[in-house]
Amino acid sequence: MAATVGTRVFRASTPEAIEPDLAALWRELAKTDAPIARAVMSNLVVFRDRIAPLHAEVEEVTSDLPDLPLEEILARHPSRLVVLEHERADRTPDVPFAAGVAIAVFGPAHARYGVEQIVARSACAEAALPSIVRRFIRGDLPTTVWWTEDLSQAPPLGALVTMGRQFLYDSRQWVDVARGVRALAPLVGESNADLADLNWRRLTPLRRALDETRRASGVAGPLPDAKVRIAHRPGDATLAWLLAGALMAEQKRPAGQMPDVDESAPDGTVLLMTSRRGSSETTVTLTDQRVVVENVAGAPLIVSVPIERQADAIAAELRMLGQDAALGAAIRALDRHFNAR
Repeated sequence: MAATVGTRVFRASTPEAIEPDLAALWRELAKTDAPIARAVMSNLVVFRDRIAPLHAEVEEVTSDLPDLPLEEILARHPSRLVVLEHERADRTPDVPFAAGVAIAVFGPAHARYGVEQIVARSACAEAALPSIVRRFIRGDLPTTVWWTEDLSQAPPLGALVTMGRQFLYDSRQWVDVARGVRALAPLVGESNADLADLNWRRLTPLRRALDETRRASGVAGPLPDAKVRIAHRPGDATLAWLLAGALMAEQKRPAGQMPDVDESAPDGTVLLMTSRRGSSETTVTLTDQRVVVENVAGAPLIVSVPIERQADAIAAELRMLGQDAALGAAIRALDRHFNAR
């Protein structure tokens, strides 16, 4: 279990005074009896469209993020955190209009460590964002840009995305799958950022079950000439389309041969994939607890689904830097499909 935050000190600041104010907070913490180590493994830039009222205090912004388990993430993977609340505007490039710094302290009394946090509120042109972020991050560490917004409604800002080694997002938020795919497609293979989708991560047990089935049977399945249908529960359309895109990419199917996708999964089922070829039928059922692969050839294959909190999933992605070729291929396949319609 990750350490819980024991102490958190905050100070309102200005963009020019971020580093001096962080140093002052460290001196304040140094007055305590137990030593505190400075922990930092990477930079984590959290992008949010303007949510707090224009005249809200910066400390209110940092304390009013209940939907983002930031301190749980930092406890698992200590990172210099930069929360960027940005209002998209065609204005003259400018510095942030408000900023604040904090240090969160984790761990038991004999092994405490502190993690630095920076909040900046900006309303400027996109071209100004790289210069804003560069002044806050540690240049000798990898940077992850976490896009907390729905990509289908708030497309990524290229100037910000290309700054990071990793681009983290959650396609489960998408209200329009086609628009989300089109917003993401330019980043596949054309930017230096590694894509990390928290929703794609949920397909890992199912993809593992398919791999086990292929090894056991010696046949790649579903076969390219099989009729494939993927049913999903309400709210998981993007997950179903990601699976369809992955199958399409693996089998090198043309854009017109995408598996059928619809919202008709039985109660208690996340996804139900049915593959028919002649008189043979294989079903793959994904629930919140397990994956079950069934066909007439033998006994069902069952793979358990691990219980993973959002903070655990994000911390794991922060540790696993690298291109996910399968995710990129699925996005490209879906982009071809939606553009061909």
